[in-house]
Amino acid sequence: MPEPAHLGIDSLIGDWLDHPTGRTVLIDLLARRSPDARALYAMRMLPLSALVTVSGGVVTTDYLHLMVQAANKLIDLKPGHSATAHLFPSAAPPAPNDWEEPIVEGRFHGKTVVVSGAASGIGRATVLRVAREGGHVLAIDLSTLRMEALLEENPELDITGVVADISNQEDVNKIAVQARGRVDGLAVVAGIADNMVALHEVEDELWESVFRINVDGPFRLSRAIIPLMLARGSGSIVNVSSQAGLRGSIAGAAYTASKHAVIGLTRSAAYIYSPRGIRVNAVIPRPTRSALESNYGSLGGAGPLPSPTFTSPEIESAQVASPMTYLLSDDAANVTGAILPADEGWGVA
Repeated sequence: MPEPAHLGIDSLIGDWLDHPTGRTVLIDLLARRSPDARALYAMRMLPLSALVTVSGGVVTTDYLHLMVQAANKLIDLKPGHSATAHLFPSAAPPAPNDWEEPIVEGRFHGKTVVVSGAASGIGRATVLRVAREGGHVLAIDLSTLRMEALLEENPELDITGVVADISNQEDVNKIAVQARGRVDGLAVVAGIADNMVALHEVEDELWESVFRINVDGPFRLSRAIIPLMLARGSGSIVNVSSQAGLRGSIAGAAYTASKHAVIGLTRSAAYIYSPRGIRVNAVIPRPTRSALESNYGSLGGAGPLPSPTFTSPEIESAQVASPMTYLLSDDAANVTGAILPADEGWGVA
């Protein structure tokens, strides 16, 4: 199919992606307003003008007209013209669901990893990644039904399920006993959102509930597991925080304060336990659809939201589980106290 001589606002997004100059303008300019340029793949058959509606007005018609003018001006220039020398050739980004989980065979062989919030979203993806890489996983979740589904769907993996509430001390004691004296890694994923409630509207019940799960839970579970790591002189803890732990525009008062607390807990523990062989880090994911469908996982709030993504929920969660399992593994032997964004660049906008 011949490339169009010129591109317009009514040209298909696919035509822009397939045209060398059009692709350069589309990716290098439009992507500045949306970190998730991969979503363009799912809109190949739509006209460029559809981006006004799809973006919710973030991309304006005037901006698209400027893009069209810039693209056509560059198309009319002779190849190698100095006016285009500053532009890097931009290949189209990979399609949203083309990512494949890079399993590292045997990375967790002989290791036991405890994962909370284990039966859905990021927690479930972390369980599966560790188990597929040879580890034994003690999977913790409050939902009996989700736990049963996790175990029934993965009978070939070394997963032990425990239905427990990590904010309840009796349940945490049960988890510690189930660990049978050895834990090499702990991933604390369980958490709840706060419905984006402003400070003066927060009721005691909401505040206490959010802090009980998001702060008391990681505190109690870590407190129970750390002595098992100290006894061996090694271990890795990975907490899940949120962009709400870094800024105030993402969620309500309770969730924001709780995720700031998780980062503080992470940094304090990293400082105290690093000389004793225990690494403590935190991962900051972007809001994922799996979190929106569950009471567990990191959830965005009233502030700036990431661009729409056409990635499947399973891949979304697995892409966050990837840096989590890196930090849990010996690959990150010299990494502690890190607050690692896993948000496709959303947090730098």
